[in-house]
Amino acid sequence: MKNHYIFALLGVLLTAVAAIAAPIIDVDNPDYDFGKLAGASAITHHFIISNVGDAELSILDVRTACGCTATALSKSDLAPGESVELEVTVDLTRFSGHISQAIYVSSNDLIHRKLTLHITGQVIPAQPHHITVEDLGQLLVLLIDLRAPQAYAAGHLTGAINIPFSELEDWIDRLPPEVETIVLYDQTGSLSDQAVHRLSARGLDQARSLLGGLDEWKRQYGDGYFLSFGE
Repeated sequence: MKNHYIFALLGVLLTAVAAIAAPIIDVDNPDYDFGKLAGASAITHHFIISNVGDAELSILDVRTACGCTATALSKSDLAPGESVELEVTVDLTRFSGHISQAIYVSSNDLIHRKLTLHITGQVIPAQPHHITVEDLGQLLVLLIDLRAPQAYAAGHLTGAINIPFSELEDWIDRLPPEVETIVLYDQTGSLSDQAVHRLSARGLDQARSLLGGLDEWKRQYGDGYFLSFGE
């Protein structure tokens, strides 16, 4: 009889423990406000989903509103204390003014079976006199003058930065790989040809050499787009 009471008591205790142990979903910032954006085509935010409970959390589904996309989670089952990143992108070209996009996360959390996240902000429409960052990035040309600092200081093409040919190797890792075009020039074009080969060998295939260098530029355009400071 005594054993029956002990087993009954253990059963009650185990049931109580099982009832207490539960997954709890938590998000670091469920309502993300990106503020004001003008001319941007998209906004991307990373929500951090965590299991702050004491049982395994299973993320069953992630759904987004129209114009909003979420990448697949790297894992959907989180042990207590584990976290996972949810990347969400909103296509801003579909909106103007204040927006609020909802993301719905379903899980086995009995209290928050469907958790709602939000991305909000203000989309300022581009005007005819505006240029977007994306368009500028595509138009941007990095112009590099390979001559000695004294020659560069005396005069150079508008917008050019000075990286002497002898120092180019030290600069290669610092050149922005995302720029669309890199144009290099010297007085005749001989050094810029060598420089392009060096950059191409390091993966900067967008590098170009100004054919004929400054001599050819002067022959065709004179002092056009040339900043001259004299001797």
